[in-house]
Amino acid sequence: MGKLGNDLREAKGLPYKKFRVDEIVAQMSEEDGKDFLESVMNHQVPIAWIVRVMRRHGYSLSENAIRSYRRANNVVE
Repeated sequence: MGKLGNDLREAKGLPYKKFRVDEIVAQMSEEDGKDFLESVMNHQVPIAWIVRVMRRHGYSLSENAIRSYRRANNVVE
């Protein structure tokens, strides 16, 4: 979420929801982060596959974390 979104949430007194997906992207190189987000945002890529690959690369991630991120970003499954 951008600065405007954060400011709007703060104005309403709503906490900013931090997603595990965003935390992981912040830890990755730009290229890896882009590849990861593309797979997360593509409903044709099974969540279980993403989790399995990410765990092999040392990232702790649950299927629910991806499901929540997809819902919040209106990715239709």
